[in-house]
Amino acid sequence: MNILRGIRYWNNRLIDIRRPVIIKFLVPGMILLAFITSCKSDRNSATWTDGNSLTISQYLEKNQNEYSKFYRLLIDGKMLNTLYAYNPYGDDYTLFLPTDEAIDHFIQQNQKYANFEELLKDTSFVKILTRYHTLNGKVHTDDFPDGALVDSTLTGARLVASFSAIGNNQLIKINNVASIIKPNLNMTNGYIHVISEVLQPVNISGYDWLQQHNDYSILAKAMELSGIHKILNWDKYTLFAEPDSIYHRYGINSVEDLISRIATPGVPLTTKANSFYQFTSYHILSGGYYMNDFYWGSRKYVTFSGQLITINIGQEVKINTNVDTYGMTISESGDTTVIDYIRPLSEGCNILTRTGPVHSISDLMYYKKLSW
Repeated sequence: MNILRGIRYWNNRLIDIRRPVIIKFLVPGMILLAFITSCKSDRNSATWTDGNSLTISQYLEKNQNEYSKFYRLLIDGKMLNTLYAYNPYGDDYTLFLPTDEAIDHFIQQNQKYANFEELLKDTSFVKILTRYHTLNGKVHTDDFPDGALVDSTLTGARLVASFSAIGNNQLIKINNVASIIKPNLNMTNGYIHVISEVLQPVNISGYDWLQQHNDYSILAKAMELSGIHKILNWDKYTLFAEPDSIYHRYGINSVEDLISRIATPGVPLTTKANSFYQFTSYHILSGGYYMNDFYWGSRKYVTFSGQLITINIGQEVKINTNVDTYGMTISESGDTTVIDYIRPLSEGCNILTRTGPVHSISDLMYYKKLSW
């Protein structure tokens, strides 16, 4: 990623939307980003100009032999004319363009459609699908954050970008499923990024995501027993989640163990007066915050428990500094560093759901020290 261009991008975002964002949230992540920047291949950093005298739709029309199926989806989804023109409501467009093979793979995995023609007949879904692949703004891959793209799709949803390195090449994935295999095709009305898979609109909530992942079973069951899950269906929220392995470190192997350790005796689990309810509801922020949405510096955010959580954004993301001691590190020189904060787990952050992101965290999170 071009560092100077990236700095200009974030400075412009701070001015335009007046909302600070995080550049990178872990020291290892910063090292990885520097590595990616230095070793990124020309193919991934370049702006392709083989179609720069064409609009997005003209390019697809000219290259129907490669992208015939998505071109047909744009026709049936009433989007082709939109992408022939300039964007009257923003800075052009960005199209994430699935290959024909990607669409074939989508159909093979989807029991609802036996073939491409059956997909075309589902016109309401085709309209949503084509708009979900189109950003309301022109965004080069150099300006992608590690997190949710600032510009939303034409459905109003946000997409999530993530970065990794394979050899000398940078790999960018969208929604953690679709690799960008040909980036930055520069059209007169925006960019095209060719992708390896179809992007599917996310329909599950953050709580649904917990329920579907067995390694988060303790927190999922705790939210059910506390009753907090009843208000986690449609509201926008951010969910911090410890995997079961974190609970196991404290000898908590089931939700019953958690109840016996923290619940207030004689008080219903579903009332705010119970520490069990406070613990579970403290894991939920009001509003959807991807990692690049948090404010730079130290800031307090409101949780569903009514208690505040402190998130400090700097070279690392530090959650609830000084609330408890979570570990120690010893350097080669013998110096001891106390870990007095919780951190997000980079491999489990920015998980996309309909209600907002899920972020995995490194320790049990509460607004006060847990006495065992």
